[in-house]
Amino acid sequence: IFPEGTRGTGETIAPFRSGLFVLAQAFPDAELVPVHLDNLSRIMPKGSYLFVPITCTARFGAPISLEPGEERLDFLARAREAVVALARPTP
Repeated sequence: IFPEGTRGTGETIAPFRSGLFVLAQAFPDAELVPVHLDNLSRIMPKGSYLFVPITCTARFGAPISLEPGEERLDFLARAREAVVALARPTP
């Protein structure tokens, strides 16, 4: 299960770092599940050490895996888009 991987402002999803690609290479049989955690920037703002008791929503997407011959940047862009798609829920 992978969320974005960094604590930003909550307004945008930052580009993914290489760690997810390294894990996908090391464990090719693993299913990587994209997760979007909504409202986290309000629950624990960047620089904060205490949680604020506010509701958070977790949305889980379909598992993805590294395609044969897929390059690092292509895989990370596809993984990021899977999380971005969860940030825009359909009614």
